Amino acid sequence: MTRKPRRLVPMLVAAALALTACTNAVSGAPSGVEIGPLTTAEATAAALTSFAESAATRYQGTLTASDGSDFTVDVTATSTSEVFGTITVDGLGATIVVLDKTLYLKGAPEFWAAMAARFGVSSGDGTALGNRWVKLPTVLLGIEFADIFTPDLVGQTAGRAGKGADGGLPAETTSAATVEGIEIPVDGGKVYLAKDAPHGVVALALDEIGSAENTKARDLTVAVTDVSANINKIYTDLANKAKTELGTAVDALTTITQGGNRFDACGAPSCTLIVDITNPSKKAVKVHLKADWTGDNAPLGSCEQTVGPVQPGAAATMSCAIKSPEWVSFYQRANSVPGSHPYGAVWTALALADPPDAKPLAERGAAKPAEATNGEEGESGHAVYEISYADGVWKYGVVSARYWRDQAKEQLRGCLGTTKSVCTYSLVTTAENPVSAYALATQLVTKYKQEKGACPAGQWVSCTK
Repeated sequence: MTRKPRRLVPMLVAAALALTACTNAVSGAPSGVEIGPLTTAEATAAALTSFAESAATRYQGTLTASDGSDFTVDVTATSTSEVFGTITVDGLGATIVVLDKTLYLKGAPEFWAAMAARFGVSSGDGTALGNRWVKLPTVLLGIEFADIFTPDLVGQTAGRAGKGADGGLPAETTSAATVEGIEIPVDGGKVYLAKDAPHGVVALALDEIGSAENTKARDLTVAVTDVSANINKIYTDLANKAKTELGTAVDALTTITQGGNRFDACGAPSCTLIVDITNPSKKAVKVHLKADWTGDNAPLGSCEQTVGPVQPGAAATMSCAIKSPEWVSFYQRANSVPGSHPYGAVWTALALADPPDAKPLAERGAAKPAEATNGEEGESGHAVYEISYADGVWKYGVVSARYWRDQAKEQLRGCLGTTKSVCTYSLVTTAENPVSAYALATQLVTKYKQEKGACPAGQWVSCTK
């Protein structure tokens, strides 16, 4: 059934004419509100927001530990508080890994000799622990690396720009930790921003950082680099290290009593060292024996064995045999060349730490980018969001799903100030695995860069230069 169209147009026209005849509007052309550039406070807040969203950040510079020790650091920290890299303590170098806030250190004998003198770690002249991974309480170093370097905690410590930040960003730059940046005083010290938009954080000089008095750092001055684009490889490498190296880390605070020792079955093919041990601690531990052999004052190689767990107060016997070609040659020479041919072994029996759990690290390393599904909002997991304007995407970000809307909303002024366009935000997706979220954000940034020739205008994280 068809309906006869109603005659509305003349009525609307008549109404319009009647209203026009009675208007008291002021004549003139409408004018828009001028959109000014970002203030120093706004640019600093935006830069620190992006910094806190980093999946992984590299820090290079110096700090002072709570006990006054001078550190240099070249470490990378993830958003989930893993830390790895190299440090020097009062000029002595070591490699570090922090997993689940557990510190592992690897240094030369000289490093451990100094540790024994300063911190009470039982390493003698350092030979026993030299060039081995050692589990150590962070309090002995006076540094809690996870509290000091996790990106969002660093951003919180920096705080807001100080007084006089209502004007535009200064044009001049200064140097900090060997990089040039725009120096901005903030609550926690100073932040240095890149000269060019989007003015990301390139260096930090913080007065104090850390949550506990005995593991705080002061006078932290570091150059910072976002390395979020490598997050899958970072976790894969950490998982491999946890499985292949840290699984035999020494527990520096558990001492094994070493008793009698003797050689047995020393012949052409091999020679065996036998050692008696006792576990005087209050927990069961695995014990690792390593012996370095010499013959005629020349190295012949080493042997090792792991036993246990050895129960608290229990005794055990350990042994390992030297079978190297050097031993075989030495034995043949000793039997054929008249004279004295001394041989021996320098050995240590050390308690091993419980191995770290590599499974969650491996799962993160293998995580695939999340699906961009315009996912539903929730309070768990990690949200990938985007901020857009008329010409496209201004920025992709990753944050806790609980806070994504508030965090995105706070950045609209930054988008407006740089694009001079109306900006909006939207949820791309959510993911329980943080690496899936970061991997998707990196994928979106890479795709945008391939299509447009540059990263989104407001992008700092995962924007490889």
